[in-house]
Amino acid sequence: MTDPSKRIRLNSRSNTLKATFTSPEKGDAFFRLYWSTPDYGNEPIPPKYLKHLPNENLAKGKALRRGRQLAAEHRCFKCHANDAPVKGMPELAMDAPAFEGIGSRRGMDWMADWVLNPKKMRPSAKMPVMLHSSTAEADARSIGAYLGSLKSEQPPKSVSVDSDGISEGQALYKQLNCAACHTLEEEPAEKAKLAISQAQRKFGQAGALSAFLQNPQAHYKWIRMPNFVLTRKEANSLAAFLFSKSTPTKAISKNYDASRIAAGKKLVSSQGCLNCHSMNLENSFSVAAISDLTKGCLAGSPEGSSAQFDFTSTELMALRLFMKKSMASLGQASLTEFALRQTADSNCRNCHDQMESVPPFEVLGGKLKPGWAEKLLLGTLNEKPRPWLHARMPAFPARARGLAKGLAMLNGHSPVTPQEPPVDTEKAKVGRKLVSANGGFFCFSCHAIGSLKPAQVFDAQGINLAKVGDRLLPEYFRRWMSNPLRVDPQTKMPAYFNQGQSALFDILDGDARKQIEALHHYIRLGSEIMPPDVPGQ
Repeated sequence: MTDPSKRIRLNSRSNTLKATFTSPEKGDAFFRLYWSTPDYGNEPIPPKYLKHLPNENLAKGKALRRGRQLAAEHRCFKCHANDAPVKGMPELAMDAPAFEGIGSRRGMDWMADWVLNPKKMRPSAKMPVMLHSSTAEADARSIGAYLGSLKSEQPPKSVSVDSDGISEGQALYKQLNCAACHTLEEEPAEKAKLAISQAQRKFGQAGALSAFLQNPQAHYKWIRMPNFVLTRKEANSLAAFLFSKSTPTKAISKNYDASRIAAGKKLVSSQGCLNCHSMNLENSFSVAAISDLTKGCLAGSPEGSSAQFDFTSTELMALRLFMKKSMASLGQASLTEFALRQTADSNCRNCHDQMESVPPFEVLGGKLKPGWAEKLLLGTLNEKPRPWLHARMPAFPARARGLAKGLAMLNGHSPVTPQEPPVDTEKAKVGRKLVSANGGFFCFSCHAIGSLKPAQVFDAQGINLAKVGDRLLPEYFRRWMSNPLRVDPQTKMPAYFNQGQSALFDILDGDARKQIEALHHYIRLGSEIMPPDVPGQ
């Protein structure tokens, strides 16, 4: 860490800051901007306090980034494959729902309507309209018939939509904050949210919806729907509730004859479906390289057989600017920008800045060790850090590594969990004394410590201290212990130190920094931690 600047007095309004950074000759460098006062130690300056003046280059850069994002999320290079590098921007690997067995997972008529006009079904849809002629509706029905004929070997298990399941599912809908991304039938439609009203028509049967809820990524790795690791019983109950809130729609058809299915198969092969959707079927669709940025998909009003994405004029401008000026950037992978794009697309702030007991979004990259955060986002942790909370953090497997690394880098930290020196056993012994009830802070009144359960929990149970060392970056732990309320104003954790001093004067001379260091060595023992002695036991 560099030396701090000279002490300055900040105005009550705007202050001009100038930071000069010189990159080292070798190795990676990370930049973090702190401030401090006589009362509080170094802490990151909250982004909400930092602003910049607009200028032409920033506006152009924003448009280029928007065009790059639009090109990736609309899968432009699944068709125009020769225009994109093999590796680079992570979103170039985005897939689409697999077709194998899809007839057992989706309703036939819903698929036909979706193919005909995706944005009519979901305003935020990225899939284009591919059928334009006078036979478009009939062609869509044929494609729906063919896809509906693709049954899996193991059909979904039956799920009863009864009152008990509906009641339990309603409670789960609230606990999991499903409303962050979805809207119930009686609520006003919101473009950014997906309506529950289509559930029956989309999935056909509650069993198919339950199977989807248990593993949303099974047939679509990059789906935005996260994995809450639901049990079968939970998924059945939630499916029952969602079906009870969706609109029953009379099916247009039950089955189609062989000729219509054959016609649908030919259309799937020839209309570009297989450029995005995986299936063991010959793909006879191809397009030319991008040459004229005012024609084809990028025309204001696409004609002929071109895909119709219904881009706004602003989106078209951004796409054309990107494809003219910055196509080479597709070969680059900036994980900080990936994290910004994907946390916005995944609605992370709808939970992290809205729900009680859920940590604020801004601190995550500077709080969690990237390796642990990746396991959390993959859904591979053996247990929840806070099993007593109803809220649960879902998994985003396809995005996990990029998010974990990118969030750390956004906060000026290494994307790789830093190596720490070996645990100092003498300091750990002092840490054990500090957490005790006999001359210590009595930490196990709220926190479990290894096998020792918390003694006096009311409404503020804390995480097991044996689990903290694997989770938290050392810098965050020290800042948190120095003054928890400065980090999270809603926390119930009290402050034990004031202006570098501890109330426990007889331990390490009451030096807050040394006591926090001892506590850190103690919690780093993890599964080998020895709980403190309990008075009377």
